[in-house]
Amino acid sequence: MTDFNDTTDHEVKADLIEIAAYKYKEGLLTRRGFLSAMAALGVLPALGSKAMAQANEIIVVNWGGKASEVLQEVMCDTYTKETGIPVTVDGSGPSGGKIRAMVESGAVVWDVCDSGMGTALILTEQGVIQPINYDIVDKSKVLEQSIYSHGVGNYIYSYVLATNPRMLGGNVPQSWEDVWNVKDFPGMRTFRKSVRGMLESATMAQGVAPEEVYDVLSTQDGIDAAIDKFRQLRENIIVWGSGSASQNLFLQEEVAMGNIWSTRAHLLKDQMEEGSFQVSFDGGVLAPGVWVVPKDNPAGSDEAMKFIAHAQDPELQVQWLEMIGCGPANPEAADMVPPELQKWNPSSPENLAKQIFYNDEWYAKNQVAAEEAYVDALIN
Repeated sequence: MTDFNDTTDHEVKADLIEIAAYKYKEGLLTRRGFLSAMAALGVLPALGSKAMAQANEIIVVNWGGKASEVLQEVMCDTYTKETGIPVTVDGSGPSGGKIRAMVESGAVVWDVCDSGMGTALILTEQGVIQPINYDIVDKSKVLEQSIYSHGVGNYIYSYVLATNPRMLGGNVPQSWEDVWNVKDFPGMRTFRKSVRGMLESATMAQGVAPEEVYDVLSTQDGIDAAIDKFRQLRENIIVWGSGSASQNLFLQEEVAMGNIWSTRAHLLKDQMEEGSFQVSFDGGVLAPGVWVVPKDNPAGSDEAMKFIAHAQDPELQVQWLEMIGCGPANPEAADMVPPELQKWNPSSPENLAKQIFYNDEWYAKNQVAAEEAYVDALIN
């Protein structure tokens, strides 16, 4: 059995909850959507009594917030309208441990879970999730990089280069190499406090082509070189620990550039004054969310797969992008994205060509040691 660690980025999913609260305050979320999100967080008990799935309903589990609203109002309710089968969102968070415990105890209450590839790899090895039935789920309606035996992509987000051109006098970094050039591009930078998605940019800053990044990081010398890049730059770095923190650093003009989630960039584009914020997907790192189905799910395998197939609808996935900034996993959606959002879509053909996909298998083997070295480089 492969020795996998869970490298699924649960923090980005939690960040979607914060975004939901912001959207509600701004009048961009319905009351129903917001209440659903709060129930998912445990603030309200509304969904608690519906957490047990019956044979004639489907329970879809995600991480609350905006994702709950999208699933319930856009994807779940439309599935109910088409089929007559009730679909309820439980936003309590489908951690790998919960899924395994349910299956091994014979008390499965979930049908479809919004997971990540790191968790899916572990659950596959443990034998507690079902293979995706590609006779029902259409492989042509998902990016090939997010097609797996026991999981399939549902949305895409990225680690991207964000900049404030106004703070830089219009001299905007064009690459990660420029970000490390403090002479020509002065000012503070921001990077995540976790190593995820950060080592890739430091490796590209050494002139490594994006498609060769994980080859270079497969050696200890490659990891050490990337870590050293942060040691060289640490006097110019403010780390962010949450998506909202990265957003505030730009809003308060504490940083001129940085590596942040594309979902936060999606918000900043509407919050910053014209000409003071832009994003480059050059050298970005793409990460897919992944649907998984627990073994012995109450609604049955076929019903779970049919729901996943329904959620592949490109029009629904475009709504997901508009509401929260997650890119469609279905390539057909690219042409349906409104023109003003095309450049902000992490999974558009143009932006896909500039990026690499997050390598969960690399992180499963290297994340713990790399994380320690990364933190040490930033503070010692």
